[in-house]
Amino acid sequence: MTAQETLANLGLAQATVATLATVMVIGLGFLHRPSRAALLWSLAFVLAMSSTWISVAGSVVGDEAVRRAGLGLMLGAPALIWSGFRARRHVPALPWIAVLQSIATAVAFVLAVDPQVYGMTFRVAFLAAAIFAGLTIAEVRRAADRFERLALPLTVVSAGFVALAGAIVVAGLALPSSAQDLTLPRILNGLAMLIYLVCATVSVLYFTSVSPVGTRAARSWPQFSVTAEDRLTRARRAQESSWNVLAIRLDDPDQIRSTIGENGWNRITTAFEAVVAATLPAEADIGRPARGRLVVVVCRPGPVLREHVRTLLRRVTEMDADDWADLQLSASIGWVPAESAWYDLDELVGRAEDAAMTATRLGGDRWERVRA
Repeated sequence: MTAQETLANLGLAQATVATLATVMVIGLGFLHRPSRAALLWSLAFVLAMSSTWISVAGSVVGDEAVRRAGLGLMLGAPALIWSGFRARRHVPALPWIAVLQSIATAVAFVLAVDPQVYGMTFRVAFLAAAIFAGLTIAEVRRAADRFERLALPLTVVSAGFVALAGAIVVAGLALPSSAQDLTLPRILNGLAMLIYLVCATVSVLYFTSVSPVGTRAARSWPQFSVTAEDRLTRARRAQESSWNVLAIRLDDPDQIRSTIGENGWNRITTAFEAVVAATLPAEADIGRPARGRLVVVVCRPGPVLREHVRTLLRRVTEMDADDWADLQLSASIGWVPAESAWYDLDELVGRAEDAAMTATRLGGDRWERVRA
């Protein structure tokens, strides 16, 4: 197999992996748990996917400028990964750096016609992308879940990215550049980006859809069910009597949807989940069976929890409705002590949902408690 055939196969492999990774990160990550960090990571994979296909198209039609432009655009993806981690810890994400880097690298690759100039431009651009891979390592090390096993692939591959970039630059300075000299760096670059995509996909999916760190709203229902069942089982064994299950739902969801549309409804439910998470005790477990509906397992004595519930109902009605077409928002809450159903999660959730529906039928903006 010739070097050109190897490069062509690597390009197709990159495009295929990038496409599958983009679908997974968006479908299993961003749509599952929307956040600014997940959005930036999704954009990084969209950039990698589109740029690799541009590069493949350039190779197929024999247009070197198009191929180089696609390669240059792809080298901005590590900066977007870095931006996502900055957004995750609530500091300025600076995604414009990735945009500028992608455009500048693509333009530089197209304009560098001379083989020696292109050779050094390629090495410097690869090093610039590796700098953000190194900065990503620093961001991961600052995360509370940095020691989780699924965070390791991104850390390892980023370190390898930096080492490879340094080796390519040193080789470029030590040896004169020609079109033939770039064959090996291009193959190494193709392999590095392929490995980077796979490892980044694993870690990003963990950070977006599995790790509870940095989430202010609800968990997915399967995650919540496992945690809540474990808590209630241990509470039953210890005969703890202060555990409760709350079912919380926004009133008139169909009317809200028809008034402001699906996008507006999604923004409202995101704000609603944030209000619930900020109002209830920090150790409460919050699950989302559906948009606009939450289930909470919390350990608090009745009088204390009553004050939390009152505060929650008030804060929901005080949510800034300027963006919601002047809607008056309210919620209904069903409240069930855990011992009333012998700490059985499914039974408790069913009773709490029924109580919440009763509160809704009575006019909403209230709670209904099921006595033990």
